Amino acid sequence: MKLNFISKIELSKRDREKGLILPEEISEDLAYLCGVLMGDGHLSVKETKKESGIKCVGHPIDEKDFYNHVLQPLFMKNFNLKVEMKLYDGNTTYGFFIFSKALTTFFKEMGIPVGRKSEKANIPPLIKKCRMEIPFIRGLADTDFCLTLKKRYKTIPYYPVVVGVSKSKILIDQVSDYLEKLGFRPSKDMRKYFDERVNKDVITYAFQLYGHDQLVKWMKTISFRSPKHMKKYELWKERKLGHSWKRIKEMKG
Repeated sequence: MKLNFISKIELSKRDREKGLILPEEISEDLAYLCGVLMGDGHLSVKETKKESGIKCVGHPIDEKDFYNHVLQPLFMKNFNLKVEMKLYDGNTTYGFFIFSKALTTFFKEMGIPVGRKSEKANIPPLIKKCRMEIPFIRGLADTDFCLTLKKRYKTIPYYPVVVGVSKSKILIDQVSDYLEKLGFRPSKDMRKYFDERVNKDVITYAFQLYGHDQLVKWMKTISFRSPKHMKKYELWKERKLGHSWKRIKEMKG
């Protein structure tokens, strides 16, 4: 699908010097990046081009590989832009800050909210219109979801749960509804906790996908690209296989 708004976005001299190219058609890569930015990104659009930018950061230890080996190549492939990855926020986060009004406007037009997006986060209409929900959810999952392993009365954690959490009820409802259409069985709830950083109670919304069958379906349908999540998935496979062999031996014994 052609992105008609491209013709209205003006590249600055700095954008041209960097070699920035804005794609004219939507793709799975772009939908994935929209999911990433809906999760960990922050768009700031100002009147002056020097102040407009995109910040996207994650954990400084276990998400470095994701930013270096997944996101950095995607920006080069789709925008011809070499994005510098480094530490931010007093070395407590790791990621990138791109100063470019053109690129920021591009993602704004794709449907990423500007400024605080906690209550505004959603699956963008353009993503739904182009039926790109799966790569969008994959990007969102790589940044904002987690794969956990629970013991369930065993000695080691082996039982998988995919968990999606957001301050946006709309986003959780939209993702859950879409997953149900794909045959998943999400379990939703609301969570309330006291956040010492803002000195007030915070409400979040969540869904969970419980069990081995749902994880297998997730990996076949949605999957992850984040090395952190993939390591947890490989650990699950290792433990699941060990658990299965143990049950076979017990039955034979």
